[in-house]
Amino acid sequence: MSRWLSNPGILLEQGAAHREFAERGDLAGLARSVMEAACNNGSMTGPGVEAMAWLRQLPDRDRLELAGIWSAWHARTAADAPSAEVFRRNTSYLRAELLLAATGVARGLDQDLMAAERRAVLGKTAGDHVASGHREWELAEAELEAGRVPGPEVLAVFRRTVIDYHAEPALRELLTRFPGPVLNPGEAWADQALEDAARGGDTWHRLLAHRAPLSAGAPSAKWLDTGLDLLDAAGPEPVRRRVHRWFELVGRERPVPLRGSQGPAAYDPYNVQALRALAWLLSLLPPRDDTCDALARLVETSLRRLPYSGLYPVRVAEAGVVALARIGTGDARRELDGLRRRVTHKTVLRRVDRALAA
Repeated sequence: MSRWLSNPGILLEQGAAHREFAERGDLAGLARSVMEAACNNGSMTGPGVEAMAWLRQLPDRDRLELAGIWSAWHARTAADAPSAEVFRRNTSYLRAELLLAATGVARGLDQDLMAAERRAVLGKTAGDHVASGHREWELAEAELEAGRVPGPEVLAVFRRTVIDYHAEPALRELLTRFPGPVLNPGEAWADQALEDAARGGDTWHRLLAHRAPLSAGAPSAKWLDTGLDLLDAAGPEPVRRRVHRWFELVGRERPVPLRGSQGPAAYDPYNVQALRALAWLLSLLPPRDDTCDALARLVETSLRRLPYSGLYPVRVAEAGVVALARIGTGDARRELDGLRRRVTHKTVLRRVDRALAA
C-alpha cells in the first residue's frame, strides 16, 4: 500500500463516515473510524489534513476524550484494546498513527499529552537522512506549540525531507516557524562555518542564509545585489579567507553519519544550496588566483564520490564553474582549461565548455 493516498475521493467518503459518528455522539466509533482511515491511506496521508482540521473543530471536551481513547489504545495491549490486525497494519504502524492522532486532536488543549512519546520518536528521527516514517513533522509542530523546540538535528531532517518531498505543504509551513541554525550541523565545513558565524555575529549568519535558489543555475541580478551588500557588511577579505577554509573542508568525513539509503557519508542537500551560494559570492570579490584555485578544487571535490555514498553534489561543481566564468580573468580561464582536461562528468563538462567559449 502506498505511503501516499492516490485517490483523494476516499477522504470525502471517510469524512462523511466520521461525521455520522460525531452526530450520534459515538466518540468510540469515531475514534475507530478515524484510525481505520489513517491505517488505510498510507503513512504520508494518515487521516488527511482536512479530517484532522475538522476534528480540531469539535468541542474541547470531545477532543480530549478522543485523545484519551487513542492514548489508551497506544498504551494498552489488553484484549479490549483494538489490535493492529483489526486495522490490517502491524503494531508499530498502528502506534505511530495513534500517537499522531492523539497529538493532533489535543493540540492547544493538552500540551503534555504523550509528550514523552513524541520526544522519543523525534529523538529516533534525528540523524535520518529524511523523515520516512509517519509525518514526524506533526509531532515537532506539537512540541513547538508547547514551547519546546526540538534540537537542530531534528530540524536538519525536516529540511532535507522537504527537498525530497517538495510538495508537502504542511512541512514547508512548519519550517517557516522552526528556529535553528542557518546550516545543518554534521558536516565538517558546515560546523566550521557555524562556529565562525557565531563569532562574527548577525552579518555572517545573514551571509550564510543568502542561499542559492534550488532551481537557479546561475545567480540573478537581484541575488548578486544582495550578495554585494552582505560582502560589504562582512568585509570582502574576511569572507574570502573564511570561505577558502570552508571549501577545504568540503568532502571530509562527516562527524555525524546519516542513516538512510544515501549512505552515512552523504552530502547534506540543504547545505548544498549554501555551498553553491558561497561559490557565487566569491565571484563578486576582487579577482585573485588563490580564489580561482579554491573554486576549481571545489569543482573537483564535489564530483568525487564519498565512501559508502552513491551521490555527490553536481550542482556545487556547476556553481564553481559558473563562478570561474563570472570572474573571467586569465587565472580563471586557466583553471577552467585544467578542469576541461580532468572532469569527466558530462553535464559539468558541457558547462565548462560553454564558459571557455564565451
